[in-house]
Amino acid sequence: VSTFSKLEPEVLHALRILSCLGFQCDFDVIELLDSSSVESFQGISSALQHLADVGIIEIAGGLVEFTHDLIQQHVYEGFELEQRKKLHLQIGLFLGWQTSAVNLLEGDFKKKMYLSHSTNDISVISERSLLCIATDQINHAGPEFVEASQRNVFAAWNLSVGKELSASFNFGCALHYYDQGISFIGKDFWIIEFLVDGTQLCLDLYQGAAEAASSIRHDSKVAYYTNSIIRNAPFESTLPAWVILMSSLESSGKHFEIIEKGFNLMRIMKIEIPTTPPSIMDIMESMTKTTIFASRYCINQGVGISQKRPDKQNRNLLRLFDAITVAAYSVSSPYLPLLTFEMVYYCLQNEFFETESAVAFAGFGYFHIALKQDYEKGKYWAKIALEILKQTRPSSATVRARWMLYGHIMLWFIPLKEAARKLFATNQLGMKQGDFKTAVSALTLSTNIALLEGENLLLLTRDRFSEMKKVVKYNIECAKLAVLDVVLVDELRGENTNPFAIFDGKFSSVDDLMMDAVTNKNINLISNIYFRRLFLAFWEGNYDVAESHLRDISSLPSAKQPKLTTIYLTFFSGILAFHRYRQSQAEKDLRLGMDAICKFEFWLKFSPSNFENKLFLLNAEQTSLLDIEEAKKHYEASIKSARDNGRVHEQGLANELMGKTFSTVANKSAYAIECLKKARICYLQWGAMKKAASIREKYGLDMNDTNSHRNPLKHARDS
Repeated sequence: VSTFSKLEPEVLHALRILSCLGFQCDFDVIELLDSSSVESFQGISSALQHLADVGIIEIAGGLVEFTHDLIQQHVYEGFELEQRKKLHLQIGLFLGWQTSAVNLLEGDFKKKMYLSHSTNDISVISERSLLCIATDQINHAGPEFVEASQRNVFAAWNLSVGKELSASFNFGCALHYYDQGISFIGKDFWIIEFLVDGTQLCLDLYQGAAEAASSIRHDSKVAYYTNSIIRNAPFESTLPAWVILMSSLESSGKHFEIIEKGFNLMRIMKIEIPTTPPSIMDIMESMTKTTIFASRYCINQGVGISQKRPDKQNRNLLRLFDAITVAAYSVSSPYLPLLTFEMVYYCLQNEFFETESAVAFAGFGYFHIALKQDYEKGKYWAKIALEILKQTRPSSATVRARWMLYGHIMLWFIPLKEAARKLFATNQLGMKQGDFKTAVSALTLSTNIALLEGENLLLLTRDRFSEMKKVVKYNIECAKLAVLDVVLVDELRGENTNPFAIFDGKFSSVDDLMMDAVTNKNINLISNIYFRRLFLAFWEGNYDVAESHLRDISSLPSAKQPKLTTIYLTFFSGILAFHRYRQSQAEKDLRLGMDAICKFEFWLKFSPSNFENKLFLLNAEQTSLLDIEEAKKHYEASIKSARDNGRVHEQGLANELMGKTFSTVANKSAYAIECLKKARICYLQWGAMKKAASIREKYGLDMNDTNSHRNPLKHARDS
């Protein structure tokens, strides 16, 4: 304090200007101020050395900063509030003059003496940085300290800075500037904007704030900003707000609310949506009409007809379709097919072949597979969607389309490991595009494929599941699925890594997740919980428990939707059916096993690498009922195919089932033991330590002696 009292008035004034610029400032900005014709700024640079000599500031690396933040605070608070605000306003206006933002200023503001140009070259300072500093200074002055007629100008400055920060994914800071801009325009500006002014300022500020708040999952702020737009803006201007609101609701798992609000909007826009859930006949009729309509267009994988770029209104309508469709998918809504067909019809009718259209066509392909088992037609529409993505710039819709294509359609036609890689790349693209929710959904699905396909469980824990904190940050629903996978891996390995810790006490067990899913009617989560319980019970050899969970899954409305788990459900059900038949000799069990074989024979022609080893194993189990030696050929073929395609866990399963089969044959116990030992080694390579230990204990395996412990193999086939 004594040092401050000894400073010359002009030096103290310079110090106060520095305090207004904050704890740290670029030296170039100070030089810019010093070079102006504004009298109160002149002489700042010459005072810097003296301030450095007395230990108040430091000058290094092109920066000027106070030696302690308390010194800056003391100087800043040491002069009157009105004087501080005046300095902030002068600094902000002068720096703003050096940017294109000056074009927003009106009236006498341009004639003020402190807005004269600097004689310095400002190319060393980016216009974006200057505008940000200028806007900060205006914000410190506050709306009450500037002329009412110019407040909307400074609101526009805040909007410009907010957009720049949003573009660089700095959503927290962007939200601050949007909020500041809103404080300048006041609550009555809605009326001025839409009845008098005709500008987009107010709408853009609230929409920018809503998008930023949504990106950082500040749901209450999202609701406030979007509802402000919905209440005050004309209906045709509210669609972006609706899309943002629905995205926020989706991240909170409020799928039914999204569907209800979305349908009300669609009816306002004269899009026909039935008031009661459609029957299967209604769905098939709608699909037939859409297919006939699509046949009028000469489409060669997305090319061949004139293409129009949708305007903002149509693009927002497509995004609205997309948001409602995602919610309908999450709860297995019977409206999901109708929404997809409406979107396809709309895109074709308007000749829109943009990224949003790719989402619709991918969905159309999916329903050809799901409803008609027409895989060729499904692949046809998927290729159209892929071609559109090749010809359009990446966007968040690109991320959504890739998630649909590689997570639900192309996995029938390309190796599953390749689909997993494509989904991992989709995750990276989604993070770049700012679509974090779909990005982490793609990451979760990619990891799930890796788990089901037999990737080493230890590597999965180390590499993939380490991303869970990112998942829970951006998509709580995907985080629940990721935790289920970790629980599954823990059980197979005989560990407890406490994955529920990421929920901070909200959920502490799978039962908690199930209760949450039932409460919110989250069919997708319920189905995934049942599936993972089935998966674990199957690999643990608890076939009765596995049967129970298989029945649970079959009772869900989503049971008939073809997806990744359909492959494994069919495989498990076939193995379980043949197991039951050995005990019951019931023809219905044999038919169920044969049905599974028929499905894999059908799928085999689309992607042999995905289905071959499973088909061989199902055939081995069926053939073993009649001809052991013939069954051996199928077992060995399954083992080779599983090994060639990197499925060490299914290689182990084939060895285990072959060992069980030969344990029932006279003079084959030694061979059976060798098969079981090989199975144990495969499970160790998979990383399923608990499973490997159970094999050794269950069958009394002595890894050094093939002739001992024969008795435990008795009746192994029925265990």
